[in-house]
Amino acid sequence: MKKTLPTLAAVFSGILFFLSFPPFSVSFCGWIAPVPLILACAGKTPRRAAFLGWLAGTVFFLSSLYWLRHVTWLGTIGLAMYCALYFIPFAVFISLRRCAWRSANGWKNTGWMLGAAAVWVSGEYLRAHIITGFPWNLLGGSQYKELPCIQIAEWGGVYAVSALMVFVSAAVAVTVLQYATGLRRTYRMHIELMCSLLAVAAVWSLGIQKLLHKPESKGTPVRAALIQPNIPEVGNWEVADPEVVYERLERLTAFVQHTPDLDLIIWPETALPDFVRYSERSAGLVKKLVTNGVPLLAGSMDMTWLANGQPEYYNASMLFNTRGELLGAYYKQHLVLFGEYIPFEGKIPLINALTPIGSSFTPGRSAVLFKRPGDDRRFSVLICFEDSLPYLARRAARAGATWLINQTNDSWFDPDCGSVQHLANAVFRCIETRLPMLRCANTGITCAVDPFGRINQALKPRTEGFQVVETVPADPARAATFYVRFGDLFAQACLAGSVALFIVLFIQRRKTKNA
Repeated sequence: MKKTLPTLAAVFSGILFFLSFPPFSVSFCGWIAPVPLILACAGKTPRRAAFLGWLAGTVFFLSSLYWLRHVTWLGTIGLAMYCALYFIPFAVFISLRRCAWRSANGWKNTGWMLGAAAVWVSGEYLRAHIITGFPWNLLGGSQYKELPCIQIAEWGGVYAVSALMVFVSAAVAVTVLQYATGLRRTYRMHIELMCSLLAVAAVWSLGIQKLLHKPESKGTPVRAALIQPNIPEVGNWEVADPEVVYERLERLTAFVQHTPDLDLIIWPETALPDFVRYSERSAGLVKKLVTNGVPLLAGSMDMTWLANGQPEYYNASMLFNTRGELLGAYYKQHLVLFGEYIPFEGKIPLINALTPIGSSFTPGRSAVLFKRPGDDRRFSVLICFEDSLPYLARRAARAGATWLINQTNDSWFDPDCGSVQHLANAVFRCIETRLPMLRCANTGITCAVDPFGRINQALKPRTEGFQVVETVPADPARAATFYVRFGDLFAQACLAGSVALFIVLFIQRRKTKNA
């Protein structure tokens, strides 16, 4: 039984991680989810701890990413097992403490708690960047509804929230081990819990102050209509009838155009079923609608030709004025592996069999600043899961964007929880940059998010309709946030510190063995 307890604890830890995210969203579970894993790995060999960490991660990702099964079962399992690898450094770090975390020295314990938080953040940061990056369901993201707690993302991004949560979990684990081994017999507050609770209190106090004393918004609001056509599996044109797409877009857009003082109409990602610049049907529909007096931001595919005559395809966002003229286009910069591009295409036999797409899209190279006619407040677009990538929102903010738009299509994953997990990422992009965001989904969660992460005026997923929202762009003369100026400096510092810490620990371990 003693041999199976660590395994059961690791599995339980993975379940707690899962419960902290949508569809359950029990945010409290995120604060204690690492505790069973710490208890399981304390005193184990690094090899055993590595397995336990990977097991906890596999349980978590298999359960929380189950909505990807609509695309591929095999890919879902492979992705979950890959993401679980980033739990290993944390588990190994826990195992390397010689006293197995059973120490009565409160200040040393607190130092180790800080180390554990740094190593955890390092794993999340690496997962967000290696092999194109997959920063989905970072631990701090489970708190997207706890607005006071997550305002620190303005300085450290979502990683700062993750670090705080692991710091608290480590304090709980140390406390449990101390009482379990008899190091403490009286039930009183001690330094580890005191430090963690003071950190939480400081963060919540700062967050509440931010929420209560937010600066007044300046300037006139932008009034936009978000169109949600709810086309099933749009993008798979063997399933979706193009005429159904055109009919819904035209009907919903024509209806909402009668809204007074409307500034912009937004369609979701790849709303049009072809290349709008080369399709008479799509171009004609766009011109017919915009000449009623409201500019349109449309999701479409686009195509250009290389000097050798070969085409390049793009997932694009295009802004049309009221004469039907194209004012600008943004090409999605971060493409989905096997969903929008095929690695080593044409070089590895049968690799195309792993994906339903026929050929790869080409990534865009930079953020694009759009400007509505008569309004100098510029905005940028993030397409699909680009709002889960902090560096892209930061890049747009640094370029001068005063508000953000996310055009997405979560029809592959609804009615499961994928679209809610997707929304949680957008909340952090708004806080990190202090820019408001409008999200327009084919289906998913169409809504507005303010610069403090509040979600407003949301349409229900799997419904056909529209939502008229207002947002006040940020003051162009505002000071950029710490995160916009310095990016993931906090996470990078954690990574550098973790590398140094592991080097020291392994040197000490080798000396102990040779002694």
